Amino acid sequence: MENNFNIGELDTLVTVQKAVLTQGPQGNKKTDYIDYLRVFAKVERNINEMVSNGNLEEGNSLEITCYKIPALTPRWRVIVDGIPYEITAVDPVSRYSPLNVLSLRAID
Repeated sequence: MENNFNIGELDTLVTVQKAVLTQGPQGNKKTDYIDYLRVFAKVERNINEMVSNGNLEEGNSLEITCYKIPALTPRWRVIVDGIPYEITAVDPVSRYSPLNVLSLRAID
């Protein structure tokens, strides 16, 4: 991706959720997600086909481009159109760009 980016391409409102460790009813550790930030992003959908247990299956993944979010880690998740996605990678567009590309995978 180039450093020349049209801000009009950030046209989808997504919710970034932060992972928070809490204590369960028996004292066990449990991960909950709370809304951290809502940002506009450019969403690119990828459809992957794979063979699993002899069956041809479809995998749903996304790449979103958004402004850098402080303290973002792959333990967080992103809600796009009401569907939760886990973050598999966080990559900068370039060294000097204020944008990041997040690789996402649908949570089953």
